[in-house]
Amino acid sequence: MQSEAMRRGLYLERVLVAFSAGIFLTLPLYFKAQGGGEIFFGQVYAAGAIGALFVVSMTAMLLGKFGLRKVAPLGSALFSLGALLYYFAAASEAPPAVYYIASLILGGGWGLLFTIGPICMSSTLDQGDHARLFTIYAACGMLGIGLAPIFAKYLMTHYAVSFASLFALSGVLSLIACFASVYVAWNNHEYAKAKPDARLSGRGEFKQIMKLPSIYFFAMVGCGACIYTAVITLQTTFAAALHIDYTIFFALYSVAVVAARFFLSKPLSKFKPADSLKWLMVLMIVALSLMYKAADSPIYYGVGAALFGISYGLLYPIIQAQAAIHAPASLRSQTLVYFSMASFAAMYLFPYLGAKIAVAYGYSMLIVALIVVALIELLLAAYFYRVPLRQAAILVEE
Repeated sequence: MQSEAMRRGLYLERVLVAFSAGIFLTLPLYFKAQGGGEIFFGQVYAAGAIGALFVVSMTAMLLGKFGLRKVAPLGSALFSLGALLYYFAAASEAPPAVYYIASLILGGGWGLLFTIGPICMSSTLDQGDHARLFTIYAACGMLGIGLAPIFAKYLMTHYAVSFASLFALSGVLSLIACFASVYVAWNNHEYAKAKPDARLSGRGEFKQIMKLPSIYFFAMVGCGACIYTAVITLQTTFAAALHIDYTIFFALYSVAVVAARFFLSKPLSKFKPADSLKWLMVLMIVALSLMYKAADSPIYYGVGAALFGISYGLLYPIIQAQAAIHAPASLRSQTLVYFSMASFAAMYLFPYLGAKIAVAYGYSMLIVALIVVALIELLLAAYFYRVPLRQAAILVEE
């Protein structure tokens, strides 16, 4: 019973911070209204990469020095601080530098929560259905991010809620999430037994990991993250440019990604990863192609959103698992840290390039660019599984 209460607290933290993050998907619209546009958004958003990458690389050190009980609530606390700084900037017409600082803090908070969350969840699990409980935990994040832009548009349309007020709401929700995390931390004695993930030990370790077959999956997750972040973060201005309702995308994407994780993950596990990856990448290309035709019909837009949710929602965990499998046990934890860093780097840095393409050549050309990235990801997968690259985990000289 206590474990169930702890899990509910972590579910609450995850969904509230994810919802708070989803509110910031309206940022491109906010900056455009302020005369900044998509390129300024891309620059500000890229600052989050510094915070995320720094925190992810330092997580093991923080856990080793302070313990999970003290570190666990810091992710949502940092996110709340960044969101409230955005509120201050929007409410007081602060200089642009404040937005960069706020984005850096948001990135650090999200990076910490993303990294520590699975460790916290593991401490609440017995010998039961781990896969199902982790799926629920991941679904909380997906739903939060997907539903927040819909809720934000409803508030702005029907109650004339300002962007500043939305940012304040994000900060308050993240603060409540922090309190939930504190409650779990001080009532779950298993936190004291939790061991930190592997600590990055420097250039030698990095060189070893770069020699592993896993680097192909670093490249794949980087491509996927570029596509995901461009589609998600620029979706509001994409829809505005085509005069369509972005809530269609977020509603169908959210339903599809959660349903795929719950109902398709198990049947998909019966197939070879090589086949699953390639067919899901093809499905993502189909989804992007339908979004290219979104201006012609909301049906294309909606079906494209759903297929994108299914393809990306199932691709990420398979690629992550393959990165781990193709590393020796002695480097597996470190490999997953670098895997996360590759994902975060692409996720935070690509929107700037995506925004430049959209502004210079239009959103249709951005979709074409994303299809090209998806094709590169597909070619990487096809090459890896076709060429004998030592498919099993390999030994690496220490």
